[in-house]
Amino acid sequence: MSQTAKIDDKKLEVIANAIQNLQFGEVHITIQDGVIVQINRLEKQRFPQKKPNNRS
Repeated sequence: MSQTAKIDDKKLEVIANAIQNLQFGEVHITIQDGVIVQINRLEKQRFPQKKPNNRS
């Protein structure tokens, strides 16, 4: 049996949902003894910076 086959569908669904619509951020998957035990999603909000006007 391959490693991929050992991951149940629920965990794959959670991972796919964590990635969906993520523009900036991270998805961390914690594995212990070859088993996924935790999935964390960190989303970052980025705001465009306004350049100052250099008026003399």
